[in-house]
Amino acid sequence: MGEKKIKQPLTMYDKFSVFFYRMGIVISAMCILYAVYYFYLNTYDKILPKYFYGAYAIIVFWIFVISVSTSVTFLHLYSKKVLNIIRAFSVIGALTLILLAVSGNLDYLALFESNGWRGKIGVIGLGFVLAGFSGIGAKEAFCFKLNEGYAYGIGLAILVILHLLGLLSPHFGFMFSTFIGGLVLIFTIRKLFLPLHYDIGDKSRY
Repeated sequence: MGEKKIKQPLTMYDKFSVFFYRMGIVISAMCILYAVYYFYLNTYDKILPKYFYGAYAIIVFWIFVISVSTSVTFLHLYSKKVLNIIRAFSVIGALTLILLAVSGNLDYLALFESNGWRGKIGVIGLGFVLAGFSGIGAKEAFCFKLNEGYAYGIGLAILVILHLLGLLSPHFGFMFSTFIGGLVLIFTIRKLFLPLHYDIGDKSRY
């Protein structure tokens, strides 16, 4: 679970797990900020630099999926039930996106615009991955009062639902996603300054 009051010696594996957990958060945050800027360019500029289209954007998309999965894998929680739920979100989302990609039905433009059945299913798959990332935020908010975790989790849920329902206008979508990106950035910076042993807590309770 992680807590401030208990400080136990960290094994090499403990340090390894905390490092990959936090690096997953950092890389996920960077990918979200990339997506926010991509949203801005598509909404206002209409001219995408070469690193914001084609293979570049697709690579960042999959890096995000992998980084969230990595953080969820190394997430420490005393409650196995809650941990399994968060991991299930991530696995369901990743598998949905992988199956769409392997079958040739992951249309990244349709995903961005939420058009057609491929776009809808893709958004649902991405939504589950985002739910896993939101679970990380909720855990950190609960344990360490990083309340941006609650806020960005709620914001991401609203964003995905509005996107699926076709109620997300480009301008509102950009402003709202920028707000969420700011929360994720603040959350990530604050998380990095916490001592490593906070993430391990009482090992006897796992």
